[in-house]
Order: sequence, then C-alpha cells, then structure tokens
Amino acid sequence: MPVRHEDTLPEAALEADLVAPSLLHELRQPLMGADASARLLERALGPVLAREDDWITLRAQLDRIAEIVLEYEALLHPEGPPVRYPVGVVVARAVALLSHRTRPLASRFVLHREDGDRLGWGAPGALVHAATNLLANALDAVDGAPDARVAVRVLPARGRGVEVRVSDEGPGVPAALRARIFEPRFTTKPPGRGTGLGLHVARRLMERQGGHVFLVDEADPLRLPWAAAEFCIAVPPPPPGVAAAERAGGAP
Repeated sequence: MPVRHEDTLPEAALEADLVAPSLLHELRQPLMGADASARLLERALGPVLAREDDWITLRAQLDRIAEIVLEYEALLHPEGPPVRYPVGVVVARAVALLSHRTRPLASRFVLHREDGDRLGWGAPGALVHAATNLLANALDAVDGAPDARVAVRVLPARGRGVEVRVSDEGPGVPAALRARIFEPRFTTKPPGRGTGLGLHVARRLMERQGGHVFLVDEADPLRLPWAAAEFCIAVPPPPPGVAAAERAGGAP
C-alpha cells in the first residue's frame, strides 16, 4: 500500500491559515450560482425532476457541498451551541449521499441500525462529514475487489451514547501505520486520490462536542469478523437534564 506524508512546515501552515478563508469564500460564489440554477429548474420541471434518481443525487450533492463549506468555516471559526439530533437518521442521510457508489455493490453493502432512535449531542453536520468520509474510504478500499463487503452499523453504546461503525473487506490498515492515520497530511492513497485531511478533520469535528473517531481494535467483540478495517464514530448522548430544560423553555 503506497504511503505519502507531506511535512507541514510552519511557513506552509501559516500560508494555509491565510488562504483557507479566501478559498472558502471563492467556493461560495459558483456554489450559489449552481444552487440558483437548480432551483430554477425545480420550479420549471418540478414533478419531472422529483422522479429522477440522478437529479435527486445531484441536488443532495449540491446541498452537501454547501454543508462542507459551512463545516470548514466552523472549523476555522468555531461557533454555535450543540443540539440534540437523531443519530440513525443523520447516518442514513450520510449513506444516501454516497448511494451512487454503494448501489453497484448491491447485497455487498448494508446499512444496519440497532440504535433504537437514540439521540446524539453536538453538530449533526459533523456526523454527516465523519460518516461520509469513513464510508468513502471504505468504498475506496474495496474498489476493484468483486466480492468485498462494506457495512455501516449504528449501535447503542454505554451511557446512552451511540457508535457508528464502518467496516470494509479491503486490504486493511498495516499495523505500522495505525498510529499515524489521523495525522494531518498523512494518506495511504496514491497521489491525486487523497489529501490526508479527511480522517483528521472528521476526528476534530467530532471531538469538538465530546465525540471521537478511532480505528477499532481487532480484539473488539463488536467488530465484524470479516472486517479487514473497521472505524468507529463515538457519538455522545445529550447531557442529563437537557430534554427537561428544553421542554421547560418551550423547545420541542
């Protein structure tokens, strides 16, 4: 498995900090134009487009790009209080965003929920980001392997939390690299296919509200026996008393 690690010199880090806000701003302009054009088409051809799977996928991807811009802006300028959200529903949405890639796997891909509609705490967009990143990595790992499987499971965790586990039957993560896969700018993908930022950003976004992203140990009893690699997103539950306080304040 090829490995690339780009050193992050202080000068490069400073340049990235200066360029990132401008880049996000520039991305907003064509995104707003594409979204406006999509809305015009929806007004003109609404009933027809609503039945087209390709259009549904395109609209979902446009919405996701907008969310990614917001998430990276939040990473640069953290703000906004955490909220309660249904973990399973959010994960299902993340999986739907990659339906064009999971659909060809047919029965070799499965989304399995045992969460019982448990609620998570934090930013639902962060979970969408982490889940789509892990699932995209898993799909990359089995690319070209005709019998390899991929699974996404939403499981109850101790203390009312939830675990989102993404498993794949690809080549796995070599033991020598497991300690480094969450480092920024570190990637096992060939040049042009990975930035080395996906896992790092996913972990940072989840940790901001008390969650975590990690590689599941081979001895973990909940790990799928066929998984060559399994990653977990640990989603924290709402703090005790939050629901009662929201009801008292008139929140749903």
